[in-house]
Amino acid sequence: MPDVAVVTGASRGIGRAIAARLAKSGYDLALVARSEGPLAETAALVEGFGRRALTVAADITRRDDVERVRTTVLDAFGHVDVLVNNAGYASRPQPFAEWDPDDWWQVIETNLRGPALLCRALLPGMLARRSGYIVNINSLQGSKVSGAGSAYGVSKAGLMRLTDALADEVRGSGVTLFDLSPGLVRTEMTSGRPDLDALPESAWSPPEAAAEKLAHLLSGRYDALHGRFVHLTDDLDDLVGRLAGDARLLRMRPPADPADTTATTDKNA
Repeated sequence: MPDVAVVTGASRGIGRAIAARLAKSGYDLALVARSEGPLAETAALVEGFGRRALTVAADITRRDDVERVRTTVLDAFGHVDVLVNNAGYASRPQPFAEWDPDDWWQVIETNLRGPALLCRALLPGMLARRSGYIVNINSLQGSKVSGAGSAYGVSKAGLMRLTDALADEVRGSGVTLFDLSPGLVRTEMTSGRPDLDALPESAWSPPEAAAEKLAHLLSGRYDALHGRFVHLTDDLDDLVGRLAGDARLLRMRPPADPADTTATTDKNA
C-alpha cells in the first residue's frame, strides 16, 4: 500500500515543489488549497510520477473544512502517513498601531490555527497506526524580533511551540514531528516587498531545496531530531551527531537534582 501525504498550500511555490518531490519518492498525494483550480497543475506533476493525486479545496482555518479534508482523504486513501502544514499568509510589514486588527489576526489564523486544526484531525489516525510524520513549515522569524512584521513572527513562534508541545505529547508513539524553515523563497507571499527585493540573489533559495530537505527528514534516518527546528542550511547528519554527543555527556553527568542543595551549576566544576 503506497504511503500517503497531505500537503497544504499545494497550489504553488514550496507546496507544489514538496508535492512533486514526495510523488517522486512514491507517495500518493492529497493536495489542499483554498481554490481547486490552481491545484490542477500540481496534480498533473504528481500524476506525471505515476502517483495518485487528490485535490481538496478548503479553508484550513475553518473546522468544518478541515473535517471535510480528513474524511475526503481517508475515504480516498484509507490512511495518512505524512502531514505537511505548508499553507501560510503574511501581510505587508507595518507599525502595529496601523494594522487592521482583522488582517493581523488572519495571519495568526492561517499560520497557527490552520496547522493546529489539521494536526488535531489527522494525528489520531497516525497514533492508532503507531506511525507517521508531521512537518510544520516554519520560519526563523518565529525566533527573531521583527516589530513591523509582528503578526507573522507571533504566528511562527506559536507554531514552534505547537510543534514542541505535540512532540513531547507523542514521544515514543511512532509519530515524528519537525519544524522546517525553507529559507527565503520567491513566492507570492514574498513578492513586491522592497525590503526583500533589495536582498542579493544569494539570499534566496529555490523551493525545490526545501522539498529535498523535507524528503530527507522523512527518510527515517533523522527521527532522533523529533520535535526540532531544522533550517534549510542545517547539516542533518551533524545535528544527529551533536545530539548523540549531548546524550553521552548527560549519561556521564546527569542533570543536578534541584532538591540537592550541594549541587553546583558551575560548568567548570
